[in-house]
Amino acid sequence: MGLSRHWPAAAATGVAVAVVTGAVVWTPVFLIGWARFDHLEPVALATFLAVNAVVLLLYEALPEEIALRGYGWSTLRESWGPLAATMTITVLFCLSTAFSNLIRMTSTLVLGGGTTGFSLAPSGNDPFFYIVLLFVFGLTLVAARRIPLPGALTSAIAFHFTFLTINRVLLGGLGWIDSGVGIEFATPEVAGISLVHAALAGTVFMVVRRWLERRTAVVSRRVA
Repeated sequence: MGLSRHWPAAAATGVAVAVVTGAVVWTPVFLIGWARFDHLEPVALATFLAVNAVVLLLYEALPEEIALRGYGWSTLRESWGPLAATMTITVLFCLSTAFSNLIRMTSTLVLGGGTTGFSLAPSGNDPFFYIVLLFVFGLTLVAARRIPLPGALTSAIAFHFTFLTINRVLLGGLGWIDSGVGIEFATPEVAGISLVHAALAGTVFMVVRRWLERRTAVVSRRVA
């Protein structure tokens, strides 16, 4: 499963990678004028952060990581190997929104209400870009899960939580609650920099994993 009582180092790694790579990616966007800070409402931001934390812990980061990168990936890895397990779990992760939309549409029809139709992506999002973002994000979460530290799953949970929080704050919040932070983008496409954020973070996780594996091997040889 990737859980352990000695989880703080793994969780801290997940948070650090999300924050540092986010700063590396988003800072130049503001410096070159692709995005401009417009306003900040402290009370609205504090409210959003509290609500967002509850949503992530109860419905997104925590349950998704335990089910997919925890139980699911660990079980499939033992049977099929890490590559097949990674691709299978990532595809399931990409389809999760489609499943949610299908359930919503079916429930609405059963209750006798109207329906806004079925879509692979949330309202207002380009389906192709959204699926690509989910795919890259899913691979990054597996990379976080594979960090050779006790409680490695908490690295994925922490990264999932922090990455989505950063993006939601910068992009205005959720559809039903504002983040309290106003950012004006030069073009709507600039918001797609979140894809670069996810890809860079995945690369960093792989580099960290290989460094830790090499360090462990060196220590083992010295002890032997």
